[in-house]
Amino acid sequence: MEDMRAPGSPQDRPARAARSPSPLVRGAAASALLLALGGLADPGPPAPAVVPPAAARGAAGAAAVCGPRTVPEGAACIPLPAPGAPLAAGGAAALSGLAGALPGPAGARSQAQPQAGTVEHIPRRPERPASAAAYTFPLGAPEQPPAFLLVEDGASQAGAPPQGAPVAAIGAARPEPPSWAGGVDLAAARGERVVSAKLEGQEGKAEVVFVGELSGITVATVHAVREGDRVRRVVVLHGHLDRPGPGVVAGARLDPGDVVGYAGDTGSPGLVRLHLEARQLRESARPSDLDPKRITDAAVTVPCDLRNVLPRR
Repeated sequence: MEDMRAPGSPQDRPARAARSPSPLVRGAAASALLLALGGLADPGPPAPAVVPPAAARGAAGAAAVCGPRTVPEGAACIPLPAPGAPLAAGGAAALSGLAGALPGPAGARSQAQPQAGTVEHIPRRPERPASAAAYTFPLGAPEQPPAFLLVEDGASQAGAPPQGAPVAAIGAARPEPPSWAGGVDLAAARGERVVSAKLEGQEGKAEVVFVGELSGITVATVHAVREGDRVRRVVVLHGHLDRPGPGVVAGARLDPGDVVGYAGDTGSPGLVRLHLEARQLRESARPSDLDPKRITDAAVTVPCDLRNVLPRR
């Protein structure tokens, strides 16, 4: 017999319900799916960014103090990881090292110490020529640059030879010094005149502040040198002299070209030479500190590249 039930009759509703879930069921299923997908794609908190030096500058170009939850590393501020976050490999050691670099209270003295074996030295200024031929020296003819020696100094070598042992130059004299740090050694003839140089920017006469044994017989002169709006004092050491010049005693004042002494080999037996060195007096030091025991003390004077102060040709 033909089924005479009309569409949508109560008898037909259970079949439709089985085929189409209710809106509540569909909403719950969609929420569960979104939550599951969100858990899989969760990237976690972003890695903290390092503040570059240019962004960590304070007023007038001074380094800014690092903000909360950061530690300084050179000119950058390194953010600390979030509390409870795992550290990367080596992170604990790195953070313990950085913790020691945290700035202390205002006015506290820094605990950082220079590395062993480092020597403070004022390098050549970029605008000064690199070649020795651009400068005049206090030895030899003004129009001819001197020859430089690479010296095997027994006093600076491990297992130094006994007092009075000969000192030798390594190789032939050369037109450029092997290094400008710590002064230079100029080839000389015994008895050759060593004169007082007028340094670049020098004001007034040079004053003799020391005559005696330092690098052999040594004469030290101090020169007032103007740099911009300030005047610095530069000490010039003339070492391994045979003898000082006439009237050259502590307190004497020398004009440019006056004889400081005569080249010899005192302190370097068998090798006649002139050791020439410039040292800048620290601003905190006084000329009265230039006694024989402190004239090369790093707390009083700092080695300076001679090309910063030698007169140009």
